[in-house]
Amino acid sequence: MSETTGCTADWHLEHSTPDQLLHYLDPHYPFARQANVLAQRFRDVQALCDGGEATPALTRLRNALAFHLIKLSRWWRFDFCPRGVTGVNNPQFLSYVKNHAERSVDDESLLDAFTAQRYMHAGDGGHIAILAHDPLTDPTISILYGVDGQRAFRFATSSHDAEPLWNGQAYPDFASAWLAARTVHALACDDSTDMHEFKTAQREHMWARAWHRQHFHRSRKLPLIQLYAQAQAQLSNCQSAFGRAEMKTVADRLAFTLAQTAFQRRMTVADLIEESDMLAINLRAANTIKQRARAYVATCIDPALRPEMDILLDRVVSYVPRRCP
Repeated sequence: MSETTGCTADWHLEHSTPDQLLHYLDPHYPFARQANVLAQRFRDVQALCDGGEATPALTRLRNALAFHLIKLSRWWRFDFCPRGVTGVNNPQFLSYVKNHAERSVDDESLLDAFTAQRYMHAGDGGHIAILAHDPLTDPTISILYGVDGQRAFRFATSSHDAEPLWNGQAYPDFASAWLAARTVHALACDDSTDMHEFKTAQREHMWARAWHRQHFHRSRKLPLIQLYAQAQAQLSNCQSAFGRAEMKTVADRLAFTLAQTAFQRRMTVADLIEESDMLAINLRAANTIKQRARAYVATCIDPALRPEMDILLDRVVSYVPRRCP
């Protein structure tokens, strides 16, 4: 993948603001797309700044993108090392984050809640900073989201302008809290269909959460083929629409990584599979992997990079390795 998309500073100022890229309150929006595009846009803008185009506006954009990489990593609970993901050393990256936070009271408070907690009762699960109001629920039942002194996500419900009642359960990421809140909302509305759907999605999100955490990991203990097979098995067991969508994205990402590996090694996907001992994955599965890789490019890769990634996938499909007679 190229270091940058080649877009200009003016293009980024128009198209790369965080509010255009991120959907914090709607977990249906693919996590992988948000993480990938946000990281790519930061790398692009950082390269422009390093190349002598560090205008005040572009510098503010770079700092905002850095802040939201930290926020997104806490929101979805994935491992994030600035140097590993962006190429910028950690102290410098954090200086960008702090410079952004100094310009926004809300962002500074949120950063503090997830880090130093100077304004929170650190370690106190009962001290909760309100993050947002759920914009998608029945107006007669209000749902609030917050983060507590243990850096966990919480939700509260209230009706008819009553004081919000915070649920006693704490959640490691926003999506978990959102699914639990929707389950409670369905119960309050006596909607058994939605309640079953969201309860099932809660369980399946736990499977996806383990994959989300390792989204930017470059080294894994198991071979890629085996990881893909695991994700496929979990996907086939998903019963909720939310769970299927999450696990499909995970399987698509692993398929794309397999295609990248095949390209780097000048092999076809089928040869990569044949080289492994995963005999249960046959040639038909190789075609599925290529289809999943294309789906990942179409939905979760920065649009500015898609032509290049399509060329990569075309070569993986068409390349026929030379065999010895």
